[in-house]
Amino acid sequence: MASELITLSLYFLEPLGDGNGLKNVNLALSKGEALSIGTDSPDDARLLLRAVATLVPPKRGQFLYKGKELDFSDYRSLLAYKKNIGYIASDATLISNRSIHDNLMLMRYYFEDTTSIQMSEEVIELCRIFNLGKRLDLKPHQLDPEENRLSVIVRELSKNPEILLVERPRDFLRTKSFEALKGVLRNMIRKNLALVFFSTDEVFIKEFSRKQILINKGRVST
Repeated sequence: MASELITLSLYFLEPLGDGNGLKNVNLALSKGEALSIGTDSPDDARLLLRAVATLVPPKRGQFLYKGKELDFSDYRSLLAYKKNIGYIASDATLISNRSIHDNLMLMRYYFEDTTSIQMSEEVIELCRIFNLGKRLDLKPHQLDPEENRLSVIVRELSKNPEILLVERPRDFLRTKSFEALKGVLRNMIRKNLALVFFSTDEVFIKEFSRKQILINKGRVST
């Protein structure tokens, strides 16, 4: 199908934490889809999100992006995919020895092969929404924990991703920041964003989920 973005076929992943691992996963994700994850193991939900983000390679199986198989043996070959994926989770981090400004710009520096570029108006607006405009010259250790998480959120959203992966945002954001994130998500979904998320917030699930991925004892179904 022309709108299909990724396909995982016969995908096996080693366990994460106390999870079961994922076995024989067959999953397709298309533009505009919004899927929540229901699971008997939060670690298995995180593992699926990390797998779609290409943060963990499969034990075996095939990962297609727009019909082309990804090569996990060469990290550089994954970068063109990674720049189109947003990953918002408690384990997502910033580069500690670079300023927040540089953390937000590194992807563009790499792909445009220059550091002589200005931050876009869209990113400046995201910084305003999440109250980071005056913090951009600081390094991550100079921010409070929530500002660090918000900086990660801005970095991932600023990719203007085709696919956004979100893990339990209510767990690591205060109410004001959580509401700001929801406002941004509403706008992005209108632009045909594909969204996959794990949340225990029923209100969030009801608003943003159109279909559910179920994980039970390491088996995935939709």
